[in-house]
Order: sequence, then C-alpha cells, then structure tokens
Amino acid sequence: SNYITILKDPLLLNSAKNTIILTISVVVLEIFIGFSLALLLNNKRIRFRNIYLFILLIPMLMPPITVGLIWRLLLHPELGIINYALGVIGLPQPLWLATPNLAMVTIIIVDVWHETAFIILVLLAGLTSMPEEIYEAAIIDGANSRQKFKFITLPLMAPTILVATIIRMIAALKTYDLVYILTRGGPGISTETISYYIYKVFFV
Repeated sequence: SNYITILKDPLLLNSAKNTIILTISVVVLEIFIGFSLALLLNNKRIRFRNIYLFILLIPMLMPPITVGLIWRLLLHPELGIINYALGVIGLPQPLWLATPNLAMVTIIIVDVWHETAFIILVLLAGLTSMPEEIYEAAIIDGANSRQKFKFITLPLMAPTILVATIIRMIAALKTYDLVYILTRGGPGISTETISYYIYKVFFV
C-alpha cells in the first residue's frame, strides 16, 4: 500500500519532473562549457595556462553547502551584490530564489558554476593524453582545424566525454544540498527534487 500511495502522489511526479529538468540542463551546459574551456586550455600557445586552470578549479574545491550559502548571499534581493550591480546599470532586480520559474534557473546556474570545473579537469586530462602524431599526420594530409576537431578530437574524446557525462548525471540526479540551502524546494514545490522530496517525506 505504501508503494501504491507514493506512486499516486502528485508531489512525487513534480519532484521527478524537476529532477529531470535539472539533470538534463546542468549536464548539457557543463559538458558544453567544460569541453570548450578544456580545448582552450589545451592550446599550448596560451600563456599562464596553469594559472587559468587553477582559477577555474577553485569552485570545485568548495563543498556544496558553502557554495549554496555564498550564492544565497550574493542573490539576496536587498543585500546581494548581484542585484546591486544590476540596479547600478539600470536593469531589473529579480527575486532570484522567490520566483517559481527563475528559482530553478538559478539553481542550474549555481550548479554549473560549481561543477563545470570537474568536467574541465576530466576532459583536459583526456585531451593532453592524446598522441600528437595523429594531428601531425592530419596536417601533412592537409586537414584544417575544423576537420581535425571533427575527425580526430571528437571521436577519440567520445569515451571520456561519455564517462564525464555519466558521472555528472548520477551526481545531478542526487542533487539535494543546493536545493536545501537556496530554496528549500520552493517557491511552493517549483524546485523540489527527488532527494529533497525523500527528505521531506522521511523527516518532515
């Protein structure tokens, strides 16, 4: 009877929908941004690459609870520096965490800021381990940059991208910390994920 009850619970269906939206959004954005930045950092002509990499990895060193608290302060409607900066340049100052449609977008942005560093690290490791001889042979055969990316980089990086995608998808499906700190599943139930739904049912 417990299984029947929970499967009929509209709150569970809402949580499942929110979890799927969150997972797909953050994984797609993080893979795209992470791969783009990894390709830039893999360019040997860029100076101070290690410094840039260190700066990009800083968010990954922070626990999710800390990230949530920092962003909750930054997004505060009255005390937050983000709304203050928007007001200075004459743009609207939205209620980031109190508007149903905007709250989920905000959580996605914060998650992307926090977790993209992991994708950069994994994909950059894959790029740096690729043999230079293949690219040298392609250059001799007359391949341009677009062809090298399409016919060499992407196929050889596909397994690494797949692994990074699966790892991030598993982690995103379990998202709880950011939801708990930033919105408590609100406004209403607009950002409630499966993990937060389980917490509410079990403890609240």
